[in-house]
Amino acid sequence: MNTTAVKPLPQVPPDTNIFIDANIFVYALSGTSAQCKHFLERCSREEVTGVTLFEIVNEATHRLMLAEAKSKGLIKAESARELRSKFRLIPSLVDYWTDTQRILGLNLLFLATDEAIVTAANLERTTGCLLTNDSMIVSCMRASGVSCIATSDNDFKRVNGVEVYRPDDLP
Repeated sequence: MNTTAVKPLPQVPPDTNIFIDANIFVYALSGTSAQCKHFLERCSREEVTGVTLFEIVNEATHRLMLAEAKSKGLIKAESARELRSKFRLIPSLVDYWTDTQRILGLNLLFLATDEAIVTAANLERTTGCLLTNDSMIVSCMRASGVSCIATSDNDFKRVNGVEVYRPDDLP
């Protein structure tokens, strides 16, 4: 198993097709990373082509909802279990949805998944030692000819043929 050198997110070359992982959306929209925010602005302006899955947007939505609940003091930790136990508070959360609409309003290419991609993801799990969602990302990337990913997840640097761009302004 090889490891790939990770490059700083601001170094994504113009006209690159690049997959966007959920954490990039979360860091950009939560104000945690100016680099992630700038990167999404570049996608919106079509300087780079941002590629993702609706499943990734759903994951980001979930994480943004938990972060909002914690920031409003409704839960002590970003825990789905804790928020589930206080389910009557969920309708009071609205900021996460505004952020999700921002994601959907970006100029992104959404890839489709199918049985062949799900099947190919198993090979990615075994060769790259990846968890399920990450293996789906790589399988979709390969099927679509996308070799670059924007992520803060170090697991992707173990994947052959994937060029990793990571924000380096995270706390």
